[in-house]
Amino acid sequence: MESNTFTRSIIPHFFTHDDYDSVMDAVADRIITSHLTHYTSTLIGDELFDEEALEQALHKAMETCSAAGMPLSNHFRMIFISSGGNLRRDWLVSDLGFHLVILNLEVSSPLAAKLKIQILTRTVH
Repeated sequence: MESNTFTRSIIPHFFTHDDYDSVMDAVADRIITSHLTHYTSTLIGDELFDEEALEQALHKAMETCSAAGMPLSNHFRMIFISSGGNLRRDWLVSDLGFHLVILNLEVSSPLAAKLKIQILTRTVH
């Protein structure tokens, strides 16, 4: 009698196909997000690049990924940051995305040129 009562109190939960897909999508998104480690706004500064140049380079980097058949969501994610009551847009990008953005920026200073060369020499060696 006790085992029958115990058995009835257990309600099995069966995953439906949709439940499984949503769990797997969430896991995949977490893995992808863990590789988005750079903020593009870190490239904005006196000796580096202005916002307009960064925006153009970002679009060129995305075009490069698209042309190569790479999913943009694996390398670029738009985010919003609240600071001092203001909301501003930024981008979280992967290592590859960050390098592509830098390589697509117009060289505006010696520091910017050195940054491009540093990325290329790391990749080649």
